[in-house]
Amino acid sequence: MLGYIILIILQIGGAWTIAPHLKRYLPAIPQFGGHNVEIFVWALLFAIIVFVIGFIGSIVLKGVRTPGAGTLTVSIILALVLAALTFVAPVMQAVAQVAPRIEVLWWPLIGAAVGYFIKR
Repeated sequence: MLGYIILIILQIGGAWTIAPHLKRYLPAIPQFGGHNVEIFVWALLFAIIVFVIGFIGSIVLKGVRTPGAGTLTVSIILALVLAALTFVAPVMQAVAQVAPRIEVLWWPLIGAAVGYFIKR
């Protein structure tokens, strides 16, 4: 259990730190319909980084299982779903009432991490 706690901390911290450096090498995406759809690129980056850190963590940490292709798929899907929820105004307003200072980029990151642990 301790291995999984360490892994989730490494995954979230690593993805939050590494993704901006990788994003610099990708072309900018123009707005679509007045919405900034670049959050979907962030979601993909977060999901892939979370998976890679999970794979490396399964080798290094004792008692942590190796993730499979299904883990990557669920991680990507959940990250994209939570990224899409940022475009739904009632959802954003409800979350803003509960946690007013949460940054929008945390949504796909949390989705990627939760998706990883749903299907590990």
